[in-house]
Amino acid sequence: MKKSVVLIAALLFIAGTCVLAQQKWQSRTTKERWDQKYNREMYVYGKEPVAFLREKIGVLKKGKALVLAMGEGRNAVYLAQNGFDVTGVDISEAAIDKCRKLAVERGATVSTVVADLTGYDMGTARYDLITDFYYYDKSLFPKVIQALKPGGMFILEQFSVDHPKRGGKFGPRNPDYLVKPNELLEIFSSLRILHYEDTVVELDEGMHKGTAAVVRLIAQKNN
Repeated sequence: MKKSVVLIAALLFIAGTCVLAQQKWQSRTTKERWDQKYNREMYVYGKEPVAFLREKIGVLKKGKALVLAMGEGRNAVYLAQNGFDVTGVDISEAAIDKCRKLAVERGATVSTVVADLTGYDMGTARYDLITDFYYYDKSLFPKVIQALKPGGMFILEQFSVDHPKRGGKFGPRNPDYLVKPNELLEIFSSLRILHYEDTVVELDEGMHKGTAAVVRLIAQKNN
């Protein structure tokens, strides 16, 4: 009986600790939460670029590139290594600092901006390439289209609504941050769709490790 009481007490303590940690996390600002996530020695998602970006680097239009929600810079640095003039934007100063270190390590140059994307001005007809990997905010897409130069390209990879069904322990569960079937085809209908996949892949990217349901898109603005 005493063992059962002790076990129940221990479980209640652990549950209470988890609730308090979750409440503390939710009480922080978005910037504070991302700074906390990235403020560690390891690179949370690794130093190598997303596989889809590596696969398609040869078809992407060279020139000025904007990397949205850049994180620790793995994709931005890779683009810079491949001849792009790269600007990376992220809300986390901790992430930006790690991007700068990675750029030095790889002998690349990346211009960095600390900013909340919800209020960030991407400009008009400014970029030859805009990337968006694992940050899903549909309100940004009209700005993305506006910011592309004629002939400019947009490349995206994001978890789909099928992802939570895969049983993975990573990625969002909130449907607001998951891509619905064919919705990107509608959102980017004014652009030429060069590549579209709604598929299942195996990810091995730091905290993104395991089976994932994703949507991949490359779209090009008309000349």
